Amino acid sequence: DVGSYRFTVNDSVYTNVLKAAVRMYYYQRINDAKELPYADEGYEDDAAFVGSNQDTECRALWDPENADLYKDLSGGWMDAGDQNKYVTFAEGAVHELLYAYWRNTSAFTDDYNIPESGNGIPDILDEVMYELDWVKKMQEMPDGGVHIKMGNINHNSVSPLSNDTRTRYYGVKCSSSAIAAAGMFAHAAYVLSEF
Repeated sequence: DVGSYRFTVNDSVYTNVLKAAVRMYYYQRINDAKELPYADEGYEDDAAFVGSNQDTECRALWDPENADLYKDLSGGWMDAGDQNKYVTFAEGAVHELLYAYWRNTSAFTDDYNIPESGNGIPDILDEVMYELDWVKKMQEMPDGGVHIKMGNINHNSVSPLSNDTRTRYYGVKCSSSAIAAAGMFAHAAYVLSEF
């Protein structure tokens, strides 16, 4: 009279798991409010780092009072380990998401309950484009150099994240971030060309 846990056997058994995994990137969006109906109940929060001296007026680490160097570096995902945003750490996630879509396009749909759902583009690609829009902001013209990271200069945490009012800074341009950005842009151009 003992049975196993009830489980489903069908061709779409992993669909909800896949949607939840991709939706994790929505929760990593650092400057967007997490609101119903997109955020699950209990996970709502106001937008973080949108005050003065934060992501829309990010300061140069080497000359923080020079207003000519302020940059709007809003958008993108926070890192998994802290609230900073890194071009070089974005590289792995962006390439993996693009490859996953390219390898099995039919597995990804446009109904993951993110703000872009229903726009005719699979939501996994909407998330990639959300991150790449931020990477583009990290690139500086006319030389094309890319700043490596931006965020806080200490690792204290504030909760909820929307209460964090610390000044935010961006770092120098370097070859590793330029290489990472070029690779992401090229890969995305190939995969997104159908759209």
